[in-house]
Amino acid sequence: MRRRSLRLRLTLTFTIGAAVLSTLFAVVTYFGVRHILVVQRETVDLQQGFVNAALVRNTIADNHSVSRVLESIDAAGSSRSLVEIAEVWTPGSPSTSPSQIPLDQRDDVPARIVTRQVTIRGGEPFLSIAVPIPALDAAYYEIFPLQDLEHTLRLLLFLLSVGALGVALVGVSGGLWLTRRAVRPLERVSRAAEQIAQGELSTRLPVTPSDREIEQLTQSFNTMVDHLVAQQEKDARFASDVSHELRSPLTTLATTTSLLQQNRAGLSPAGQEALDLLAADLGIFQTLVEELLEMARADAGAVQLHLEELEVPELIRQCVTSAARRLQVAPMPVEIEGDFEHVHVLVDRRRFERVITNLIDNAKRYAGGASAIRLDRDQQCVFVNVDDAGDGIAPGERERVFERFYRGGAANSRGAARGTGLGLFLVADHVALLGGTISVVSSPEGGARFRIALPLHEDAE
Repeated sequence: MRRRSLRLRLTLTFTIGAAVLSTLFAVVTYFGVRHILVVQRETVDLQQGFVNAALVRNTIADNHSVSRVLESIDAAGSSRSLVEIAEVWTPGSPSTSPSQIPLDQRDDVPARIVTRQVTIRGGEPFLSIAVPIPALDAAYYEIFPLQDLEHTLRLLLFLLSVGALGVALVGVSGGLWLTRRAVRPLERVSRAAEQIAQGELSTRLPVTPSDREIEQLTQSFNTMVDHLVAQQEKDARFASDVSHELRSPLTTLATTTSLLQQNRAGLSPAGQEALDLLAADLGIFQTLVEELLEMARADAGAVQLHLEELEVPELIRQCVTSAARRLQVAPMPVEIEGDFEHVHVLVDRRRFERVITNLIDNAKRYAGGASAIRLDRDQQCVFVNVDDAGDGIAPGERERVFERFYRGGAANSRGAARGTGLGLFLVADHVALLGGTISVVSSPEGGARFRIALPLHEDAE
């Protein structure tokens, strides 16, 4: 499962945080203002209703015309008024009727309770107020329209929604800017580390005094790389010096052993056996010194490639012939699957020959020899498969066999021969220098298959 990037997660955090906070602020503001406006409006309308009810009561007590007073009340504002006297209704305007008063509000009047209630008629809100006049067996009703208040609340909701959206967009922009600024140094460190891992040991981070933490990070990174490079060079020099110092006594030992081999007939059986053991261990020792020198040159960055554009089948045949001659084994067959006409790769011939020789030698030592070299390809790569006749390599060891000095259980179970533990490491190193990869899978014949993938040359047809 692919993980989200740190920048994306930080941006989403800023965006969601800004959206949640702005929405929460908008909701709290809206309902708070709505409560204030509604309560204030109801209070004002209720006070107005009390004043008008008192005016109507005085009018009834003085036997004046109630209808004229109601008409004047309706004309003075947008409200509509009614009076009920002994179950007789008197409206202030022809458009006002008792049916506009809620039934439960009418039922509360005999109990001498002042009530107010919001109702919806025709999709529009209204506030109705009932004020009982018990001394005259009457009740005063007044209906106030709330369309202006609803319009105000809708406008407030729209403005708060736009504001919340604007704050969320600001959060997105701020998150993008801030995460870009915060993550950019990490990206530079990642790219530099990748370049160093690929062998570009001169890579360093530019030190900018913009931020103290970033400056400290880059300085620490550069110091760490300097120490690693210095230690690597020191180790490489040590391995090279030791290897060079060992070559001279090894040459003497090899010469002495060769002379003894020429006169082995004069030795006792025990002496001949000791001489054979000495010759075998000396061969391993010489191979180890050569591989240590090769590894030291690679660690020191002193590897030079002499790349050539070569035709694949002919290259493999030449490498197999050379390896068989050097290892004194019979040349194994080269099997080609697919069309390899005009298929070329760009390789260092000597280095690639060393790769094939090491793989065949590894098969000879531990797996009963290489059974075949098989070639196949796809649109981007050529695959060189070296199959052996052994029992295969356990899945848990297939990655570790390319480590330095690794000799696991397979080395013990696949033969009695001893190796240096550097052959496959150098194979992987050489293949990587040529731009390819190597892996271990199971051979169709039951043994192990070392599968080399080399990119096709761009001019290949």
